[in-house]
Amino acid sequence: MEELEALKHRLRQLELELEESKNLSQAQSKLLVAQIQELNDTYKALREKLDTLRQKNERIKSFEDQLMKANKLSSLGELASSIAHEIKNPLISIQGFAKRIGETREPDKVEKYARLIERESGRLSAVLTKLLEFSRMDVPHKEPLDVNQLVDDTVIFMEHYLTRFKNITIMLEKGENIPQVAVDKIHIQQALVNIIMNAAQAMEKGGTIRIGTAHHNDRVSISVTDQGPGIRREDREKIFEPFFTTKQKGEGTGLGLSLSRRLVEANGGSIAVESEFGKGSCFTIFLPTVTD
Repeated sequence: MEELEALKHRLRQLELELEESKNLSQAQSKLLVAQIQELNDTYKALREKLDTLRQKNERIKSFEDQLMKANKLSSLGELASSIAHEIKNPLISIQGFAKRIGETREPDKVEKYARLIERESGRLSAVLTKLLEFSRMDVPHKEPLDVNQLVDDTVIFMEHYLTRFKNITIMLEKGENIPQVAVDKIHIQQALVNIIMNAAQAMEKGGTIRIGTAHHNDRVSISVTDQGPGIRREDREKIFEPFFTTKQKGEGTGLGLSLSRRLVEANGGSIAVESEFGKGSCFTIFLPTVTD
C-alpha cells in the first residue's frame, strides 16, 4: 500500500510539472509572437521607406554615370529591395517555430525553439539596423570571429527559403583549425547572403550550392560554388560594377555583387571569381586573420 501511495504521489507531481511546463510554454509563445509582430511592423515600415526612396531614385536616373564615377551612390533603397524577402522569409520560419512551441508538450523542444527564435530575432534586428546605416558605410565594427560559425549562422538564416522556394540544397565543406578573422560580422554575413542568393538565382531548376572554408597563410576564405550556367568571359570583369546584371529585366538590381565587394573591402578583404561558361561559378571571399 505504501508503494502504491508513493506512486500516486509521484504521478500527481509529474502531472503538476507537466501543467507548469505547458503554462510556461504558452507564456513564452505569446511573448515570442508579440516580438515577431514587432519585427513585422518594422519590416512594413522599411518597405514604405523603400517605396519613397525608389520614387526619389527615378528622378536622378539621368545622373547615374556621374554618380557612379564620383562613387557617391546612395544604395540603401536598392539594398533593402534585394534583401527584403530574405528578411521576410526567416520571419515566416520564426512564426512557424512559435506555433510549434504552442503545440508541443516536450520541454526540450520548447527550449530549443525558443533559443532559435531569440537568436534569429536578434540577428534580424541587427540586419535591419545595418541596412539603415549602410548608405553611410560606417567604419566596420571589427571583432574576432569564427568563420565556420559565421557560415553556420548564415545558412540557418537562409536554408528554409532556399530549400522550400528555390529547390536548393546547401552542402557545407568547412575546414578544420581555421584561425579567427577580424571583421564586422553583419557586413560579412550580408555579403555572403548576397553571393548565395546570386548563386541560387543562377540555378533556375535548383541544385546544390557548396559553401567551403579554408586557411591560406594570413587569410581565411569562404567559397560559394554553384551549378549555374557560369559567366561569359566578357562579363567577368563587369560583374562587380554597380547596376551591371546578366539577369532579365526586373529580376535583379545589379547591385548585389557590387555591394558585397564594397562590404568585404571595407573589412580589409577581397572577392575573387572563377567561372567557365556552362560550368557554374565559384565566388571566394578572402578575409584577414586576427593578428596579435
